[in-house]
Amino acid sequence: MRVIKNINNNVSVCLDDNQNEVVVFGKGVGFIKPPYEIEESKIQKMYYGINDTYISMINAISGEILDVSADIIGYAQEKLQNPINPNCVITLADHIQFAIKRYTKNIEIDLPIINDIKHLYAVEMDIGEFGLELINKKLQLDLPQEEAAYIALHILNAEMMDDKSKREKNATDVINEIIEIIENEFDFKVDKKSFDYSRFVSQMHYLLKRVKENKLIEEKNGKLYAALRDDWQQIYTCCEKICSYLKDNMEKELTDEERLYLMLHVDRLLGKEKDE
Repeated sequence: MRVIKNINNNVSVCLDDNQNEVVVFGKGVGFIKPPYEIEESKIQKMYYGINDTYISMINAISGEILDVSADIIGYAQEKLQNPINPNCVITLADHIQFAIKRYTKNIEIDLPIINDIKHLYAVEMDIGEFGLELINKKLQLDLPQEEAAYIALHILNAEMMDDKSKREKNATDVINEIIEIIENEFDFKVDKKSFDYSRFVSQMHYLLKRVKENKLIEEKNGKLYAALRDDWQQIYTCCEKICSYLKDNMEKELTDEERLYLMLHVDRLLGKEKDE
């Protein structure tokens, strides 16, 4: 295995014997300046097919969180019959980091469809519960039970990412229209090669799935929604245009809770969120 690029001290991009690119995780694998041959005994985990956009975002995620995400994905691969999109190890890590940030800021977001997830997607929910327990144990946190369902949804989405059905193409068209609304409202061009864009698209797939299955999240955070609606007036206006578009095209009115999520996701896409 030949290292061709170091991402950080513990993550590198390598070429295997067949010249296939692979992202490897292992303590200290990135200490030596590439190119160099790495001993396989130093490699803890390997991931083929990770998109360059996601690779470039690894440095924005805590090493501890990446390790936990990799452990969860490893468990998921053992439990699931369907393959998991290789990018999921990074997108899940990003989700976990965002969940921890919400937790530290005392922002609680309930997930009323948690019981539906338990019944409809028992294996994915088992993975979510394993992941939540692992996160709380290794990172010494006390994230709420709802996070297990979020992890389950994340895994479910990763299983579906390669679905080429007409339904998924229609979802892609809808998301492109949503992006266009945002671009017009804020007079800027979304970088479709960026990690923020990929994350936003993933979250919109979650939203459209809930709309399609009539399982919209009901209001639990009315005060937070009202506060953000007043503080983020342009984002609120933009999201109302998106809601109108979805109502016209999918005949479904979003709840205030879904509007809150949408505002948070648009804010992240715009890069307005700051680490404080």
